[in-house]
Amino acid sequence: MSHNSSLVWRLWWLRPWNSNPLMRVSDRWEALLRLLVVALMLLAVPVAAAVGTATYSSSAERISVENAAKTEVPATVLTEPKQTVAAGPAQAAHFEAQIQWKRDGDLRKGTIEVRRDTKVGSTVQTWLGPDGLPGDPPQPPGSAVTNGIGTGVALLVGVGCALLALLWCVTKVLERLHAVRWETELRGLGRPIGT
Repeated sequence: MSHNSSLVWRLWWLRPWNSNPLMRVSDRWEALLRLLVVALMLLAVPVAAAVGTATYSSSAERISVENAAKTEVPATVLTEPKQTVAAGPAQAAHFEAQIQWKRDGDLRKGTIEVRRDTKVGSTVQTWLGPDGLPGDPPQPPGSAVTNGIGTGVALLVGVGCALLALLWCVTKVLERLHAVRWETELRGLGRPIGT
């Protein structure tokens, strides 16, 4: 008999509806809880997929609306780049400079992040938000996919961890109850010394 068939046979004997009189009631409840955990995990997969899909759809729509409201304009650098974040072991230094651009016939000024070697008077492309102020560049559409997958996987992992924690706690409580019962039965078997 192979190892796999022996494992299947042992699992079959652990079923809660087993007629074996040696199987304790607590063992039946534990086996039933294990089956319930497996069923809930299987049920969590389509739920997590639905939540991930809904997150993807809303993220894709939000990104599309935000990107449509952004416009790219040429701007002139007015000041030398100033370091705003020092370089560290895990990050690069960041530099900002004041810029000027024309929008709807008006000259406007603002501050954006630039490269360290940017010269005063040079032209840089900057993205303006719906308010007409410099903002972040458009997000790639692929970030909606990342949001959807991340949400679905996080939900699935969270449900799995919660169910495994519940199963672990119940198993530990049952082990403790079994130990107490064994100790009580063993004390009842022994006779006091000298009798």
